[in-house]
Amino acid sequence: MNKEERLKKAESIRRQGYNCAQTVAMAFADLTGIDEETTARATAGFGGGIGGMQEVCGVVSAFAFVAGMLGDASPKGKAETYRTVREIAAPFKEANGCLLCRELKGKEHPVPCDELIMQGVGILHDRYCKDEA
Repeated sequence: MNKEERLKKAESIRRQGYNCAQTVAMAFADLTGIDEETTARATAGFGGGIGGMQEVCGVVSAFAFVAGMLGDASPKGKAETYRTVREIAAPFKEANGCLLCRELKGKEHPVPCDELIMQGVGILHDRYCKDEA
């Protein structure tokens, strides 16, 4: 799946009413090997900044979910997974100035969730997918 197709898939998922974390994670179900329904269930609580508490943005939580699913699950591998999540989150933070939902949605820096989702899908796609030239 190329980047444009993946972004369109995410748009379709989002239009169905899924939250930010679900949308991003479900857009990568083909890579994680977890069906979309299970992915939606596993990531449902991450939306709205984890359970609607406006903490870590659900897009960033989806980064951690996807990186975990595609990384080394052993106790020795967690340091590499942590490093990967930081690397994936860095361009998101650079573009938006923060990783917290309440700040992203705040008066000083309101960014629409759909825009954040598309950014996140793009970042993950660039990290994990090789588009054909």
